[in-house]
Amino acid sequence: MAHQMKTSIQRIHTEPGQRILAVSDIHGHLDRLIQLLRQLHYGGDDILVIVGDLIEKGPESLRVVQYVMDLARQHPVYVSMGNVDLGRILKADDDSPEGVADWAGFLAWAERTWGGSLFSEMLGDMGIPVSQVEGEKAAEYRCMMLEQFQEELDFLWSRPTILTAGKYIFVHGGIPTEEVESLVGTDPQPFLKNDDFYNQGYSFRDHIVVTGHWPTCLYRTDREDVSPLYDRERGILCIDGGNGLKSSGQLNGIIIPDSQGDMDEISWMGYDGLLQVEALEGQEGRAAGAHIQYFESGVELLSRDGDMGEWKQLSSGKIFSGPINWTYHDGEGRLHYSDYADTVLAVAPGDRLNVILQTGAGYYCKKDGMVGWYQGKAQPVEQRLVLQNGGPDRKEAHRLERELMVYGLLDRLNIPYERIDHRETNTMEACQAVDEALQGAMICKNLFLCNRQRTNFYLLMMPGDKVFKTKELSAQIGSSRLSFGEAVYMERYLHISPGSVSVMGLMHDTECRVQLLIDRDLLEGEFFGCHPCMNTSSIRLRMKDLLEVFLPAVGHEPLYVELTGE
Repeated sequence: MAHQMKTSIQRIHTEPGQRILAVSDIHGHLDRLIQLLRQLHYGGDDILVIVGDLIEKGPESLRVVQYVMDLARQHPVYVSMGNVDLGRILKADDDSPEGVADWAGFLAWAERTWGGSLFSEMLGDMGIPVSQVEGEKAAEYRCMMLEQFQEELDFLWSRPTILTAGKYIFVHGGIPTEEVESLVGTDPQPFLKNDDFYNQGYSFRDHIVVTGHWPTCLYRTDREDVSPLYDRERGILCIDGGNGLKSSGQLNGIIIPDSQGDMDEISWMGYDGLLQVEALEGQEGRAAGAHIQYFESGVELLSRDGDMGEWKQLSSGKIFSGPINWTYHDGEGRLHYSDYADTVLAVAPGDRLNVILQTGAGYYCKKDGMVGWYQGKAQPVEQRLVLQNGGPDRKEAHRLERELMVYGLLDRLNIPYERIDHRETNTMEACQAVDEALQGAMICKNLFLCNRQRTNFYLLMMPGDKVFKTKELSAQIGSSRLSFGEAVYMERYLHISPGSVSVMGLMHDTECRVQLLIDRDLLEGEFFGCHPCMNTSSIRLRMKDLLEVFLPAVGHEPLYVELTGE
């Protein structure tokens, strides 16, 4: 590949009164994006704008790209380039020996620094650990990755620098002029990585420029606040809530009711996935006495009292109290404090607070994006999941095509089912909440397996509380050397990603490449629960309907096994 990136503009056509929802800096946080779109009531008539940086620094960069591509096939979705997006894909653009070595070195660096990257996720889907990407193998693995994920990489390469819709201009970093046509064909980097754009003095008369890239908390020197920054006089709206970068960060979404509307008409919501509590007592607010930002974050610990400490900011000499575990060391071993403000929030009884950290001194938390302390009593906000009959409202636009296809097939087969929407079930607490909501349905463990030669593939359904023993299953199905199947095969045959494995995926396996295995213990329950090919929803079905209606309709006959887990 040899891509020549130049500044480009994509114009968005809007109808009067058509909502624009804008999000930036998703940084590989798929669940936060889905939950935020649910909060925004994202519908098929809305225009979704993503202002750069889909990937990196979060756990699911590849899934975010695939999810956004799926939404774009169904709805009007527009994505501009981000500086991290461009920087990462440029790493795979040079096929010279030096370029390949640089790419392999980046993989190892990203693994140490962020725990992974878009490329390591792609390689992982192919069953290739980063530790193996070295020497002569690096070029081979790089070529395999580029071929396997060409569609996703082409999508990222094709992103425009600037998006316009009516009086709104969306650009990741910022621009020096609202005459955007004059920027076409120039180097896009200054408009993508434009640090501290808001403080560069630009004003826009006829347009409103919406940017991401620079967390809004860094613009506010008097407080720690991750809400969007509105400047009506200068026509600038900064929306990056520090998602994935700051401990207090969140994913912000703004709602523009009309592309010709003024900034006063814009509202916003944020999502961070933190525990939410309800304040039982009120407290008066107090402005921050100390505000630590990463520009001047060097500190010295003066004393310690339990999980709190007294600290000295080295640059200013200010003394402040803060959590002990809010620190990190730089490459030279010097002690730094994460972004922090000792603000005391103004709180009324009944206010909902998002808890960043609970300490002996109280809750370090957020209220409407403002970060600070609440030192009164509180109780957790109960997030009740309620089963609903049948599929979702068809106006909802945040769902993948594969999820909607499950509901469509169940409806055509006249199979009754109940459904709940929830967060990703990647924690014990999340799984327990789903289990309770499914009201006694047998929760299945779904495992995608294959033989050593990758010629035989299996989908195993077994009780969720039973331990899986490879040797025990191999003896019953006559297939030795079983292992977990790579995600590329899971996607190819079942149209499912890791974490969302479900018997419903067999509807896509028209050539019957995957053999269904069912532990007989599942037959004891009248109902069972599974994902509709997406792990942010679950459905409750009768086992009888699965065996007698669904499986015959999709042309799959199960093989029954008896597993003890011993």
